[in-house]
Amino acid sequence: MTAAVTVDVAGGQVGGAARFRAELSRYLIRTERKDVRIIGMARQVDPAWLVRREVARPIRGRRISLNNVSFVVSGSERWTLLRNPLDFLTSREESGLEPSVRAATRRRAPIVRTAARRAHVLVVPSTAMAERVTQVLPSLRERVVVRPHPVSADSIPRMRRDPVILCPVLFSPYKGMTERLTELVAAMDEMVDPSVKLLVTAGRAQVPAALANNPRVELVGELDHRDLRQLWACSRAIYFPPGIESFGYPLAEARVSGQPVIARDTAQNREIAGPALCGFTPGQPESLLHATALALTTEIVPDPMPFDPDAYFGWLLGSPP
Repeated sequence: MTAAVTVDVAGGQVGGAARFRAELSRYLIRTERKDVRIIGMARQVDPAWLVRREVARPIRGRRISLNNVSFVVSGSERWTLLRNPLDFLTSREESGLEPSVRAATRRRAPIVRTAARRAHVLVVPSTAMAERVTQVLPSLRERVVVRPHPVSADSIPRMRRDPVILCPVLFSPYKGMTERLTELVAAMDEMVDPSVKLLVTAGRAQVPAALANNPRVELVGELDHRDLRQLWACSRAIYFPPGIESFGYPLAEARVSGQPVIARDTAQNREIAGPALCGFTPGQPESLLHATALALTTEIVPDPMPFDPDAYFGWLLGSPP
C-alpha cells in the first residue's frame, strides 16, 4: 500500500517531543496502520534535513511535521505541530532569556514563522500556545487548531505511592529550575514531614551544592519515560514549576494517572491539569506552602479522556483507507 500520510519526526530526542513520539509509535503498532510513513527518525532538524525532506519522493497525501517547521513545497496537504513557545515569545519574555538562548531563538524563530505560513493546518497543544501563535501571525488565525497532546491511560502504572514529590523537569536555562527547587525545599522544610523526599530528574552538575547536598533531595539524573514511569508511579505528587511551556506533559500525565501536580496557577495549567492542579504563585511562599500541603493530602480521580491517543492520532493522521 502506498503511504497516504508522511510524518516527519526529526528532532524530538528528549522531553515532551520524545514523549509525543512514543505515543505515536504505540498508536501505529497498536493499530497496524500501513498508510503512514515515518521519516526523520534518527535525524536532527537542520537545513540539510529540511531540504532533503522537501525533495524526497513526492506524494499527494497529507504531510505532517512534528518539529515546528512546516513542509513548504506544494502538492500535498501540509500540517504542522507548533509546540515550541520560544518561537513565539513576547518581547519581555525574550529579553529575559540568557544571551545564548536568545541568540538561538532569534535565528530559529523567523524560519519557523515563515514556514508556518505555508501550512494548511497549524496544530497547537493548548489555548495559550494558540494565543502565542496568533499574536505573532494573526493572518493565520483560521488555520490554528488546539488539540492537547496524547497520553495513554496506562502511561503510569498503578502502584503504592510513597511520601515522595517527583520533579520530572528537563532542565533548560530559561526554566529557572534552581530558584523553583529552592523555593519548594524551603516550603517542605517549613511544614512537611521530614520523611517526605524530593526526587529531581537532574544530575549534580545541574544544581548548586546546597540543593545537591540537601537530605530531602535525591538527584536521579535525566531518565527516559520508560525508567521515569516507575518513579512516577511511586510518587505521592508531582512538581512542575516552569512558566514558558506550550503544554507541559507532566501536567497531563498527573491528570491521567490521578496524581496531584504542584504547578503555577495559570489558565494554561488549569486547562491541561484540570482537577489535578494544586496551583501556586511564584515568589509567594504562602501560596507554595498551601499548594504543597494540598498535593500531599488530596486524592485525584484519574481522567484520561481529554488525551485519548486513538482520538488524537485518528484526527491528525486521518482515517485509514
